[in-house]
Amino acid sequence: MALLVGGGALAYHQYKRNLPAPVWVPLPVNPQLPEARRDETARELRAKLCEGDLLLKVARDVGLAKKWNLPTDEEAAREIERRLFVRSGDADTAAGKVPAIHVGMNGANKDREVSGEITTRLMDDVWRIIGIKRPPK
Repeated sequence: MALLVGGGALAYHQYKRNLPAPVWVPLPVNPQLPEARRDETARELRAKLCEGDLLLKVARDVGLAKKWNLPTDEEAAREIERRLFVRSGDADTAAGKVPAIHVGMNGANKDREVSGEITTRLMDDVWRIIGIKRPPK
């Protein structure tokens, strides 16, 4: 009986570790901006984040090849590109719900910390791309 309960607990723990757990940063946008324009902006931002060596630099800065047990930083950059999302949505602020663009990473619960590091590092490039000075932390 104890083995059955212990095995069930272990299986449940593994199940919880592998549940999807996306991590994102909301960028509030002008509420008067039409939804179609927000979607277009999100697509453009994702395209700019995925072009060139930007994702390779992110992979090197965060040390993803080692953390994800991948042989090269190039493969880590491809994995970032696969998991990266930029989409429009809403964000809760002090003024209530406002439209926002969410920049983040899809991943499992067990990778939540690494996804947070990647998203934080990507935000440095997002601020540079949109041409706004990074707000204080």
